[in-house]
Amino acid sequence: MKIHCKQFVFLLLAVCTVISMTACGGKSSAASNAAGSREAQPVPSGDWEQPYATTVHLTAVKLEGNDIVYEGGDSYTNNPWTRAWKEKLNINVTYDWNVAGNQAEYDTRLNMAVASGTLPDVFRCNYNQFRQLMQAGLLQDITEAYQQYTSQRVRDYEKTDPDTIKTAMVNGRIYGVPNYYYGVIDQPRDLWVRKDWYEAEGQPAVKTVADFERLAKTFMSKYGGYGIATSNTLEELFMTGPMFNVYLSNPSANNDFWYKDASGRIKAGISHPEAKIALTYWAKWYKEGILSPDFASTDYNKMIEDIVIGKTGMEPYWQWQGWHAGPNLVAAQNSDNAYMIPLPFPTVDGSQVMGQVGFPNTFLFVVNKNCANPAAVMKLLSYTDKIMFDPNTVLTEEEFRAYTDGQREHVPQPFEIIDPSADMLQFVHVLHALKTGDTSELFTSGMKKKYSDSIAWLTNRDSGGLGAYLQQGFDGCAYDRSKFLLDNNFIVRTDMWGAPPEDFDRTVNAFDVVVQGFTKIILGQEPVSSYDQIIADWYANGGQIMEDAVNRDYNR
Repeated sequence: MKIHCKQFVFLLLAVCTVISMTACGGKSSAASNAAGSREAQPVPSGDWEQPYATTVHLTAVKLEGNDIVYEGGDSYTNNPWTRAWKEKLNINVTYDWNVAGNQAEYDTRLNMAVASGTLPDVFRCNYNQFRQLMQAGLLQDITEAYQQYTSQRVRDYEKTDPDTIKTAMVNGRIYGVPNYYYGVIDQPRDLWVRKDWYEAEGQPAVKTVADFERLAKTFMSKYGGYGIATSNTLEELFMTGPMFNVYLSNPSANNDFWYKDASGRIKAGISHPEAKIALTYWAKWYKEGILSPDFASTDYNKMIEDIVIGKTGMEPYWQWQGWHAGPNLVAAQNSDNAYMIPLPFPTVDGSQVMGQVGFPNTFLFVVNKNCANPAAVMKLLSYTDKIMFDPNTVLTEEEFRAYTDGQREHVPQPFEIIDPSADMLQFVHVLHALKTGDTSELFTSGMKKKYSDSIAWLTNRDSGGLGAYLQQGFDGCAYDRSKFLLDNNFIVRTDMWGAPPEDFDRTVNAFDVVVQGFTKIILGQEPVSSYDQIIADWYANGGQIMEDAVNRDYNR
């Protein structure tokens, strides 16, 4: 069960009305059971790395990826990260609960923690939850803690991205720290194509949409199946928007990509005229078999399955496609050459395609109003940054493996702050090392991991390293293509550069009408001309509220 925004607001109001002695003013049950977790400890003098004289106890919760691997009896509650926090800073973190790989389940459990008055000391939330927690008075003003006890490196992220920290501020005070992101280099999507099939055709140029259609039909005739993998959420199909000079986001997330029309008004991508052109092509693709005949019933997992078993040889996707389907594809096809490589999206007339960049920050780290040691939270954020991104950090091979093997670099949530320039720097240094063999400039654990993963693929065909190699291991890799777009300003940036306006909370599921209507057009159940009515229905069912709010808050 997923609790929607309106239900969450109701829960928060109920919290403050019915159980005001718990989350809204007293101690959470989890905290009261952890000795000392609500007792303030003096912050040591000196820099942020000075350990506490008396152990500080913090409670937390986390969403953890399914791909994280623990060894030797370790777990999400006891691992190299948690032990380092205790040994280096004398901060003991205990977790009330952990969710593996399911954002919806995490959101539900967080909502329940609010309702039951058991919020932990520190946790991660999205912007919608942040607003509602603020309205309920559940978050702590961490302005002084952030300014006094966070490392200079972390605070310098405001120089790289001066806008994102403002999304966590209310009346000039800080109530959250952005998770940040690996860099906008990870945002442009690519057209991923089966390497072995593509090479068998002589690697033809795919500059125009007509070129793409010819290659798709060639794959279909030679290998069976259909042309391009997409799911029925329309998310992947929307990724092909730049082929038609329209920029779209994920409609199932009740949002879109917002940018100005010719008049200067910010509008959702679906309402720009070029969206109708894209829809015309999508309907044509379905009719011609380029889209799966089972498109309407193809969910995310079925889409991946079709790629892995060889039913299709193309997919529009993010730069991490090599992790998403790569290892299973190589194994299923029993071929080291059976994986997908990124190509730039073609365009109708063969002109330069543009990459789209949305507002990159999704989450904030927030502190329970009742937490007595917010400075300890800042120290842990600083520690993660030091280990993962500080060029002055020197790790032994044992420490490096302990922190990063099996995706353990993601274990320190909700203290997993990210350097917003990380992946651009990482790509430049990793590619240089792979080309020259000189690893002396691999100065972060992330660089070393992506390098070693790429080497594992190149030397041993270890498919666990395929994702890193395809992302940043050769000329023409995903990050190489993104860097080209960024360096040459071939970019369309969203004009909603920040969190969705609060008015969006009144438009839950507004995009359902778009998904349903567009799907009928694609399947040939409705003519393309019905697009105009679909957009009118979207405006009537919340789209106008959203567009007005975006223009009010961002069109300056």
